[in-house]
Amino acid sequence: MSKRCWILCAALLAGCATRSPVATNDHHDTHSGQVGMRDISGMIAQPSRMQLAENESFLVPLEDDGNALPEYPAALLAQGLAPQAVCFRVGIERDGRVVSSSEAIAPPDCPAPGAVDPAFFDAVKRAVSRWRYEPGLRCVFPDARTKEDTVGSCGGYTEVPEAVTLTYRFVFEQRDGRGSVRMAL
Repeated sequence: MSKRCWILCAALLAGCATRSPVATNDHHDTHSGQVGMRDISGMIAQPSRMQLAENESFLVPLEDDGNALPEYPAALLAQGLAPQAVCFRVGIERDGRVVSSSEAIAPPDCPAPGAVDPAFFDAVKRAVSRWRYEPGLRCVFPDARTKEDTVGSCGGYTEVPEAVTLTYRFVFEQRDGRGSVRMAL
């Protein structure tokens, strides 16, 4: 089974869990924050979405394990702010490089422009500029029946790398003066 298939299976199983995984960033100072993130691309209408033929499927880009989440802006920790949501679009080239990133304007569960301190957007932009992905792939099969036999991979059939844009929702929070990173719900 390919690495991509195993990762997809693990992601599907993780999605069935009742609790979100939590990773802790232990900082030596008492001022740190937590950041949660989730991909909300499917919730946003896109007039230029890729159209697939019946004998094609698409595998979303896989994030590199080394992709670091944004840091909570240190200058804002002392303010004791309520949770802050930030939505961001990330453009991913055919080779997996991030080629663009920008604020996503008011998709579901995202703030209106100007409602969040710009330091949060700056933190996201710095983090995603260093991200890497395994490219998104359009899989082309001899027929639609073959496609059904290869869930989660291209199964050795034609793989066409595709440039895509994903939209993420980051939630910046402070808890008990300590920071952690979790996936947002």
